[in-house]
Amino acid sequence: MKINRSIVKRTLALLLLISALALSACAPKAAPTNAAEFIATQVAATIQARSTQDMAETLIARMTLQAMPTNTPIPTPSPTSPPPPTLAPTSAPTVVYIPPAATLTPTPQALCLKAVLVADVTIPDGTKLSPGETFTKTWRFRNAGTCAWDTEFDIVFVSGDQLSAPAILDFPAAVPVGGTIDISIAMTAPSSAGTYTGSWAFTGPGRQVFGIGADGKGYFQVKIVVE
Repeated sequence: MKINRSIVKRTLALLLLISALALSACAPKAAPTNAAEFIATQVAATIQARSTQDMAETLIARMTLQAMPTNTPIPTPSPTSPPPPTLAPTSAPTVVYIPPAATLTPTPQALCLKAVLVADVTIPDGTKLSPGETFTKTWRFRNAGTCAWDTEFDIVFVSGDQLSAPAILDFPAAVPVGGTIDISIAMTAPSSAGTYTGSWAFTGPGRQVFGIGADGKGYFQVKIVVE
């Protein structure tokens, strides 16, 4: 503990002053003239000395207290509510989209236009012909769709050997649903020996191509052997 030097100096000066006063009080006085006066003088001196000593002790105590450093109370931190617990981040659930199973349904056009090959009326597959021989290929078909055929429909060459036939021909007649029709095309055998195959189909409104088979997309053919 450190005491201010100026306070110490003032304390010492005061002590010296008090000591001087005490000594003056204790100094011998002139001899009293009688015993009663002597006793009164001694009592007064004792009281004065005692009072001076008490005053000095009181001043020293007060100055000592003033010199002592004041203890500043340390502020007590006010209680605060604990922070909310930190929640660990959770990953968002992964949503997997599963498309519904595709339902295969025939398109209206496929249901509308469909043919069935009933028979090769002439020139069945593998017929042998001479080089350059002319012939007429005839197929018989049934309308297996849900739409009637009319004379606006066509017979078209698709691929293979055309055998000198036109690339497109008109339907010879209208065919109701479930009805049959014979389609005939004039052709000529090539001059060279070999096997020749040509594929054909029908076209309906909007040049929609259709033919035979379960889906109505198969082609019908002519197949000859030139010897």
